[in-house]
Parts: sequence; structure tokens; C-alpha cells
Amino acid sequence: MENTDFDWLNGNWASNLEFFTSNSPKAGTAAEPASQAGGRVDLTGSELALPLLRLSGWEEDKQYDKNNPVCIHYDFRWKISQRENIRARHVCSDIDPDLVLAPSDFWKVNFQARLESLLKDKDKFPGDGYMCEETIIEISIERSRQRGLTKRCKKLEIDWHLVDEHLEGLGDLFSKGRKITFSMEFVYKEVTRESTIAKGKKKKKSATEAQKLQRAADAGLWTQVYERYRCRGKHCKQGPHCWPDEQGNHHKLLPGQLEEIVCHIKGNIKEGEKEEDVDVGIEIPPNILKSVLDNSRKRKANGSINCRHCKVHVSAHSGYCDTAEITPGEDPRDMEGDRQAKLEEYCNWGLTQVGSNRWRDALQTANQVAMNQFLELNTILQHPKVVAQLMVRNRVKPGIALQFVSNIKKFQREEKKS
Repeated sequence: MENTDFDWLNGNWASNLEFFTSNSPKAGTAAEPASQAGGRVDLTGSELALPLLRLSGWEEDKQYDKNNPVCIHYDFRWKISQRENIRARHVCSDIDPDLVLAPSDFWKVNFQARLESLLKDKDKFPGDGYMCEETIIEISIERSRQRGLTKRCKKLEIDWHLVDEHLEGLGDLFSKGRKITFSMEFVYKEVTRESTIAKGKKKKKSATEAQKLQRAADAGLWTQVYERYRCRGKHCKQGPHCWPDEQGNHHKLLPGQLEEIVCHIKGNIKEGEKEEDVDVGIEIPPNILKSVLDNSRKRKANGSINCRHCKVHVSAHSGYCDTAEITPGEDPRDMEGDRQAKLEEYCNWGLTQVGSNRWRDALQTANQVAMNQFLELNTILQHPKVVAQLMVRNRVKPGIALQFVSNIKKFQREEKKS
């Protein structure tokens, strides 16, 4: 989730309510008509708890005086956010002050229709469709933290009974002059789908959508290349990525050489061919192969030992050694499915493991770096040190970087349990 921040709810909204006793000169004197004096509520007892007004007793045209209350008054703050990858971007927000109708009834007769109308505003929501991922509810009381309420609900599945019951239980505090604020944040996500305009032409994708698609395609191609050249030789020390020659000798592939291979593959993609469908099992170009062999000779001259005569068998799929270098139960290939989707699931899972907004902000920075660098969980498992160093160079706190690369196995275990 971009960051869910309720700082905007914590301002100082000091109450101006005044409650008068029967001894006060303002409370119904002899100079007042008897009907007015009798209409005031005697709040001499501070323990008096005012009720929450329900729809059956609500008069729409009546002016409910907060200075002479007969029921609980509260402010309603609402906010709509749109989730983009991890972070939630603020779209719009407002406040409905001095409400008296119970939240569940106010939702039915007023706000639900307003929310649906806002979603149709193309200036705020230009996409084809949006769905609510979660609703965050908070009830706060002025100068009190003991009896507030914070709850996250899936989609729009709001437990209105809980909200009304909790708010009604604050009647004694409202009677003492404490201001009550009921807040809701609706976190929406765009629903992407193929669509056409009236003339039958395909709707053009925005620059942001095109960039996202290109990043996803690049990440998929990189993943294929990583998997293709990942060394599985049991005794090979040249890895994690190698090129075995015809004699079975392994030659280390450096990151720069892998990047040259990816660029060569992208440069030879045919028109209409998708990157995820490209066959990465090509012959390495001579100029790149020369660089690989030159590097191997230098390593050998410096005393590095080449991996000779590894016990391998050729896979029909990859053409390279299939014998696992890792111990049973630790195969990074356990992470199956769409690589980008798995990374987003892991990032969102990490945010749920902490309650501090400060920690969530730091984790979100790490999540964004992972998305921008096209990392995927198998690669992180294989190269935790490299990933941690990369994150620190991108201004991620060292402790957060270590957590990011260390918690994947825990995520795997919990995912398998569920």
C-alpha cells in the first residue's frame, strides 16, 4: 500500500461548545418565555450520556443546536486515495461538520450516493473503472486516546454496527464537551482492462501505463535470461551465472555481460513479437563470447580455479547443467507465478508486519526501489548481499534493506500455510 497517513486527522479541533447549568444566567431566566426555558437540557450532571440519533427519530429539516444538544454531535472527515503499486495517492478529501445522524444511516441516505458520484468524475478518476481495496475507519475524541477506534475493512465491507455502537458509547464524553471526529479513508485501485472508443479504435495508453508495461516486459526478459544462465553445477564456484563450453568448463558471466546479452536479444525481437515470448536460448554473439573467455583467462592467471568436468546432465529446456547447487528445500524456484505480482504481494505483506508509520515509510522506500530495479524474489534469494547493497545506495536504511532480503522465506512459509 503508498502510505496511509492520518496526520491530517490529528489537528487541534478545540470545541467551542458551552453547556449551561440551571444556575447560569444564560440557562432560562425569568425574562425568557417558559417554553424556551423549559426546552433547554439540564447538563448539571457531567455523567449524563446523550444518545446517538437514528433514522427513525431524525427530522431532516430540523436544526439541531450543538450548544443545547439532545443527542451526540460529531464531525465526519473523509478521504479518497488511489493505490499506485505500493503507495496510495491522495485524490480528494473534505469534512462534513456537526452531524447528528448515526454513521450507518448517514451512509445510506447521503454519503454512499456522493461517493459513487465522485468516482464518475473523470478529472479525479480518468481510468475506465476503479474498485475499493480497503476502507480505513477511525473515531477520535478530543484530548483523549483511550476510547478511540481504528479499523481496516476489506473493500466496502464496513461493520456499521460496530461503528454506531462505539460512537454511541462516547455520549458521556460528548456531554463533557469533548469533540468527536469520525474519519473514513477509501483506498481505490484502477481496474485495467482492454477497451475501445466509439469508432472502434483502441484507446491509447497513457505514458505512465506504457512505461509500466515496458518495465514489466523488461523484468520478464531479464528473469528469463537469469534463469537461462543460472549455474546449477554442484561443484561450480564460478556462478551464480555461467556459460559452459563444449568441454564442460564453466566461464563466469559478469552482470555487464548479461546486460549485453539482454540488449542483443531485445535488438533482434521481430515486429509483433512480445518480449515474454522471446526464445532466450540463442547463441551468444562472438563479441560478448570473446569478453567472457578473456575474463576467464584473466581469472585463471590470477589463480582462480575454473569449474572443470562438473557432473551435469543437459536439460532439453535450457541446454545447461541441471544438478542443483542448493540444498533440498531451499530451491529459489519455489516462488512460482507472475514475478511482478509476487513482488507486489511480498511488498504489501511486509507493510502489514509493522504498525509504526515511520517504519512503514522506510519499508515503502525499499519496496519502490525493488519495483524500479525490476527485482524479483528468486533473484533476491540468490543475491541477497548484492540487493541489500543496491538498496542502501538508493537511500534505503541499512536495517530495512537487510529485512527486505531476509524475510522472503518467512513470506513463503506463511503463503504455503494459507
